[in-house]
Amino acid sequence: MTKFDTRVEELIAKHPNLTKDEAIKIVTEKNERKKQKRNARANKGGVSKD
Repeated sequence: MTKFDTRVEELIAKHPNLTKDEAIKIVTEKNERKKQKRNARANKGGVSKD
């Protein structure tokens, strides 16, 4: 089982009213937010002050 599948299963276990599709959507959106935040931090550090 992949890390993604594990996170989906954990979310469903914590919130049994969620469907698997809803849980997948939530985990995917969270991953996208994390990527954007990581990229923003990387780009911020790369700008030189001349």
